[in-house]
Amino acid sequence: MTVDVAVIGGGPAGSVCAARLAQHGRSVVVLERDHHPRFHLGESLLPGSMGVLDAVGVLPAVRQRFLVKRGARFVDGDDDTKAVRYAFADAFHPTWDHAFEVPRDEFDEMLFRRAGASGADLREGWEATRVVFEGGRARGVEARGPDGAMETFGARLVVDASGRDAMMAHGAEGTERIAHLERTALFTQVFGAWRDEGEREGDIQIVVMAANERAWFWLIPFADGRTSVGVVVSAAWMRARRKLRGPEALFDAALAQCPTVVRMLAGATRLFPPRATADFSFRVRAMRGPGWLATGDATGFIDPLFSTGAHLAMYGGFLAADAIHASLDAGGATEGFDAWERELRLGLDLYVGAVQAFYEGDLTTHLFAQPQHPFLRRAITSMLSGDVFGDSSWSRAVRDRYPART
Repeated sequence: MTVDVAVIGGGPAGSVCAARLAQHGRSVVVLERDHHPRFHLGESLLPGSMGVLDAVGVLPAVRQRFLVKRGARFVDGDDDTKAVRYAFADAFHPTWDHAFEVPRDEFDEMLFRRAGASGADLREGWEATRVVFEGGRARGVEARGPDGAMETFGARLVVDASGRDAMMAHGAEGTERIAHLERTALFTQVFGAWRDEGEREGDIQIVVMAANERAWFWLIPFADGRTSVGVVVSAAWMRARRKLRGPEALFDAALAQCPTVVRMLAGATRLFPPRATADFSFRVRAMRGPGWLATGDATGFIDPLFSTGAHLAMYGGFLAADAIHASLDAGGATEGFDAWERELRLGLDLYVGAVQAFYEGDLTTHLFAQPQHPFLRRAITSMLSGDVFGDSSWSRAVRDRYPART
């Protein structure tokens, strides 16, 4: 079969891209290796994604099913009386003053099914094995179906939304580590953890451990009483504890160093043993090429400190769909891809610089400063809200203060 666009991957980037393309009347097939629902980290959405969810038609369902998130709270790991909250309503341009906390198995399936309801051809259990090139240009995708049979899907354009697999970039050896972000995440879910009350119930809690540890915990509350809990630690921290066996022992070791989280989890029940994922920050050299482009984590992945993964995936996928639609209308013109890539890289670089500054201590000092400079506080709030695309005065100031380094 031949379609306008073949999308590799049915996560948030691929699903949003496919839904938007289908809204434009484009024929699109989504090749998803797994079957929904499936577990995934990155459960805390940002206000900057709400317009995308509204445009593809899922916001009413999201609002009905998930817990509202109106801010982010940073807490000292040794003393929970030392805390600062950033309310999204205080951003420079608070078009949306809230987001949601979403179990990703439910949320990702919602987006995937929405793409299908919009007209995309959804193929679960289909593993893309290679992108087919003819004359130096991507012309389709070869995939293995659930029964093991191979099929080639011809396409005018291919979208790599394969997540951290980054099919196109890894295949061309086009990825590189991001400096100073060699980290491991240890995570679980619990029932009965502490959470704030009232309109702050849905706040993400980011608990910062002692500066010499370069580590932090997240606590993300869900509407059903569960809480996602994880800790991000450095490679040096892991090496110092190499005698510990398994993610659970390592998680417990980090917990023992953080009295604030111990108190937050008092009486809580773990729903599964802690798990681990390591060395997840990377960037790609090329986001696009003749007949293809990448979106979501396939364009690079940043440390989860600012809950950027799903936001960058959905926003980038949405913008990519509009650029693809315009390109196909114009017979393959690439001007729209130039603008899409520039905008996406501006947001990626801002977050990379901010995360690097957090681990080196400069940004951490400003996060907890009392009193805070009003401009810097609003700039941090805008960053936490996901309003990082474009070239506003506040974003330029953040990029200048915390430049991304290779």
